[in-house]
Amino acid sequence: MSDLQVMYRDVDRTPYLFVLRDRARQLGLDLEIVRNQRSPKSGATGEEWGELLEHEEIDFLAENYWGLQSYRNRGVPFVAVAGNCDRWTEELFVRPGITRVEDLAGKRMAVRPTGPGAVFPNMWLEDLGMTMELVTIPEKQTGRWGHWKVVASGEFDACLMSALYAEPALQAGLHEVPIDYYPFAGGNVSLTTTEHIATTKRDAVQTLVDAMFLTNDAFRTDPATVQRIIRDEAAELLSEHFTLEPGFPERFHALLRDELAEMPVPTAAGVNNAQRIRFSTNPELRALNPMLMWDLSFARATLAKRTPARPTPAQKPAL
Repeated sequence: MSDLQVMYRDVDRTPYLFVLRDRARQLGLDLEIVRNQRSPKSGATGEEWGELLEHEEIDFLAENYWGLQSYRNRGVPFVAVAGNCDRWTEELFVRPGITRVEDLAGKRMAVRPTGPGAVFPNMWLEDLGMTMELVTIPEKQTGRWGHWKVVASGEFDACLMSALYAEPALQAGLHEVPIDYYPFAGGNVSLTTTEHIATTKRDAVQTLVDAMFLTNDAFRTDPATVQRIIRDEAAELLSEHFTLEPGFPERFHALLRDELAEMPVPTAAGVNNAQRIRFSTNPELRALNPMLMWDLSFARATLAKRTPARPTPAQKPAL
């Protein structure tokens, strides 16, 4: 039996999670990575799969922190211990003729219909003091992450999307316009558990957080291992959404690496924005102090082990 079980749903996460499993194994932790494949037609999806964690049928959810806030707000003792990204990672892709974010004022943006990406553009534009016409494009019309197609056709001017899926959009003539760093917690892989598990399995959870720090490091410093895991362990799952052409492990590794924070710890601004993004659909979350959903004692313990000890006053050399 594994020491900890981590559940995910999106195969895009598997390279990171499988490297995490590798690093955890090196630290003596047996990490089982399991996939939730239930869909709206067959069972729980989105926010509802938090019920599996609420009943502790699993130890951790790797995704959906933004939705799990609703559980915490109604008293379910969920707690997040680490998140591998500290910013919003979708990028802005635009039609020819657009060169700056400011050029989009008053124009049309195609919006993905699912997840936080469906509501993020409103918050982002509000913070910029800009207005655009936002239109949700059904994926049954365009395919997964295909809302860029209505930009390429000239019907729209821009879209926000994951760089992992951007190559067809670039080939169709869209180009990226850089946007400023936007702090955001809970995207990509964010490990959420219960307070009970964090207490009763504290040593295992600590090792998991140690391994997460090592995993973020590995994407920057150990490309050979990351690319091997993409090629040998994650390829079959990734083939559900990607064409695995020669050079794919190298390209995919680089894209994933560039999304990661230096260390898997959220910023206060990111935690705040992760709560704000829900206000349009869950206004009751204004009553939640989102910092109560984070237990950073594990991350502090990891950092204490990674940082050279400071001399105590008695050890300071005499002047």
